[in-house]
Amino acid sequence: MRIVLASMHMEPSPRAVPLGPANLAAVLRRERAGAIDPIIIDLFLTESLDTCSERILAAKPDAVGLSIYLWNRRLAVAITRRLKESRPDLIVFAGGPEATYDHIRLLEESAIDFILTGEGEGIIVAAMDLLEAGTNPAEIPTIIPPVPMPDLARLPSPFLTGTLDTTRYSGLLWELSRGCAFLCDFCTEAKGIDSVRRFPMARVRAELDLFTATDVDQIFVLDPTFNWNKDKAKEILKYILEIGCQTHFFFEVRSEFVDDELAELFAAVSCTLQIGMQSTDKEVLKNISRGMNRKDFEKKLLMLHEAGARYGLDLIYGLPGDTPDLFRTSLDFALGLAPNHLDIFPLAVLPGTRLFVTAPSFGLEYQDHDPYHITASPTFDLPALQIATRLAASVDVFYNRGQAVPWFRMVIDALQIAPSEFFHRFASFQDARNEGAPAQPALSRDGTGPDLLNPESIIQLQREFLIAAFTEAGKPAWGRVASDIAAYLGYSTLLEEGRLHLVDEPVTRTLSFDHDPRIVLEHLEMGITDLEEIASFVPAWACEARLFMGDEGIGIELDA
Repeated sequence: MRIVLASMHMEPSPRAVPLGPANLAAVLRRERAGAIDPIIIDLFLTESLDTCSERILAAKPDAVGLSIYLWNRRLAVAITRRLKESRPDLIVFAGGPEATYDHIRLLEESAIDFILTGEGEGIIVAAMDLLEAGTNPAEIPTIIPPVPMPDLARLPSPFLTGTLDTTRYSGLLWELSRGCAFLCDFCTEAKGIDSVRRFPMARVRAELDLFTATDVDQIFVLDPTFNWNKDKAKEILKYILEIGCQTHFFFEVRSEFVDDELAELFAAVSCTLQIGMQSTDKEVLKNISRGMNRKDFEKKLLMLHEAGARYGLDLIYGLPGDTPDLFRTSLDFALGLAPNHLDIFPLAVLPGTRLFVTAPSFGLEYQDHDPYHITASPTFDLPALQIATRLAASVDVFYNRGQAVPWFRMVIDALQIAPSEFFHRFASFQDARNEGAPAQPALSRDGTGPDLLNPESIIQLQREFLIAAFTEAGKPAWGRVASDIAAYLGYSTLLEEGRLHLVDEPVTRTLSFDHDPRIVLEHLEMGITDLEEIASFVPAWACEARLFMGDEGIGIELDA
């Protein structure tokens, strides 16, 4: 029996890894070796419906299983219809979060024969056996109801069994646990079983050995709170250091479980931490079954900062009880902590969450289809949501993609405005700048703006805005200094990370400065970050300077 297990990703990226299908395939190969032939296919939203369907049919399957998530539901539905048009006899089934929590509507709108809800490893073998026995596909879910895997040690590793070739992908998804100790109302992570189940440490070590041996570049760790069990987290981090693993890891953590030792380990391992803050308002957080001790939060982030760990924060706008002012307060607090990046999302009322049930009591209005974003609430109307969306896009362009962390604080202090006001002005600046410009040929995935800004164009945009902002504030000289600092630090980062694609060797960039960048750099290295002071002591001098990556770091040469 040939079974295609299709994974539909947004686009080719280090995160585009078919971990779910691979988990199922590993179980089928172990339990029904020779009888069932699972074939994993990677599909992308950037591909056409025809291409996706033809790739599946080319494998000549007897059955097709689709992993359906928030982002691929529409393509998945269209694929099921196309498959049935071409092969009416083909059995089509589905699994995944979107299929699990909205299975009734999904069955109505698609050509899916049956849905396996919950964790598929515990029921996939029985389902395939029933198909081979000629059971009516529609009856399968009633015969084998969802069964969570209480003991994850029974599951084969898709990596150690060779089901997923670690050398084939530019990054990997790595599962360390299932379930969550927290019951946040907007999240489905704790659904299915009310405990945290972990994969055995022997498997974790063996997989780390494999990742190290095969030089995996980066790994996104699927553990909603990696440091909930601090001892386990420390054991894993120490083993990563012990074997000399150079892979870069992405961990989701909670600040309250950070201590000095853990902060030092995070700093020693190549990793990025993501911390879900969501809001700073106690009542808003209470409405989604979360809490926050601001003093402890600041203390733990300072701990990470002083250790040298790299971390980012999450914010959600439009939560029950949230207001535009409360959102801006949360935004100001978050940026005041100098995270390496700040990810900001609109609230999504997902099927299967407690919030999906309680939304009417809060007066939340939201899309009845993916991505289920909020459209209005009693305290956050549509115009306010649109403004918040513009702020989020501004932060993403200027702060995240523009890598403004090293110099953002000195700019805010010099302008004497809150970060939220800064990004409000930046959004207005972009609007004015783009007025009358040719229409953009593409939009970002969330439709908030152009997704065409490469790193160099972002630096140029930053420079233009900084000069405009300080000129408006009556301090044009400070703006020119800020522009030079943004250019030097921005291009230095691009050169160090190898993100400039040039034909000349060594990689270089010639830039225009309003001050000798070497003198400006000397002041920064002495710890002088006051723009007024730098502008006062560094003479204005328009010049061209070449930046290059030398043996000892970034080099600067002034053009004659």
